[in-house]
Amino acid sequence: MALVRQSHGFKRYAFSVCYDGLNSLGFSYQGNNEHCITQQGTDLRGLHSIEGKIRLALSALVDGRTYDLNTDLPCLWKGDNFENFQVSSRTDRHVHALKNTFHVDIRRKGVDLMWKPQNLVRGLNFYLVKMARDGINQCGQNYSHIISPNILRCSDNDVRITSCRPAPVELIPNKLFAEGMGNSNDQPPYISWNARFTATSRTYIYRILCHRLPKRNENMSGFVEDYGYPFEAGRSWRIHCREPLELDAMRKAGTILTGTHDFTSFRGKGCYRSTPITTIDDIRIYSSPLLYDDFSVTNHHPRGHFHNDNNSQLISVVVKGNAFLYRQVRNIVGCLVEVGKHKILPSQVEEILLARNRGIAPPMAPPQGLYLANVEHGDFPI
Repeated sequence: MALVRQSHGFKRYAFSVCYDGLNSLGFSYQGNNEHCITQQGTDLRGLHSIEGKIRLALSALVDGRTYDLNTDLPCLWKGDNFENFQVSSRTDRHVHALKNTFHVDIRRKGVDLMWKPQNLVRGLNFYLVKMARDGINQCGQNYSHIISPNILRCSDNDVRITSCRPAPVELIPNKLFAEGMGNSNDQPPYISWNARFTATSRTYIYRILCHRLPKRNENMSGFVEDYGYPFEAGRSWRIHCREPLELDAMRKAGTILTGTHDFTSFRGKGCYRSTPITTIDDIRIYSSPLLYDDFSVTNHHPRGHFHNDNNSQLISVVVKGNAFLYRQVRNIVGCLVEVGKHKILPSQVEEILLARNRGIAPPMAPPQGLYLANVEHGDFPI
């Protein structure tokens, strides 16, 4: 991948964005593999990447163009008045973000006339909603009464630009050039500010909803089966177990994984990073009972009833580091849950880590419980 400086006449802007990833194809734009039926027969009609949606909004706002969603999406790799779109963290399909960051170069409207950041935020959010509604309406017209279930689940509120500011103008060292990849002309030694390579910290939160099932021969009187709790569907990993997860053991295992290690055993297949060595600054695990009726209209329990021991446990695993391998956080959470279920011991986590073999590690946690909570860029807040 060539890292380039911004073109003459363009201004680089840094954005933060939050999104619900449940009905998206992940963050990265996939061209004509969005909003289609694939060659394998998978129905992706109505589904777009987060980046694809933002590119649509950018094209409408700064290029003044409208697109036919079925034919013109490949043109969005580069607009007339925007280019060099780069995100700090490429989240997978069904993964959410409380805060992700990206940059894009936008052509100046005149010699000394730049886009105001607040106008970009308002304009992009306007078109994000408009494009979503137009897409649903268009699919309804194109497919008559045969509407893809994906369309019925789509929301016009699932992506929001939360902030924008002009990116720093100072050039920064090109990390790819420094790593010995600068032999070709497409890797200059210095580049413009870059959302991906200036990120100094990334924080992920993984939410687990643990439902305790009745023990054998247990009196079922008063037992509440909450494994179907609808408001957590697609928002957490729902686990059924007869005993609560042992958090102290999970925390001990998390301590073993903290620091700089070779994380080959927790590396997802297809990872593009040149090295499996990364640094995890902190792993913290929190737990609280799930509120049963937080929407109560009575005055008796204004904050709702907490579940008793028969019911659900909401666990948050917070992982902070500078950079991560592909699916590393989900692989770590999958391992910690096995520790919490007493299927493996905390000491065995160290053995798995040192083995550098993904094949002996526990299965990966599903994507819907994962949230990119924050991306920091040193002393440049976005």
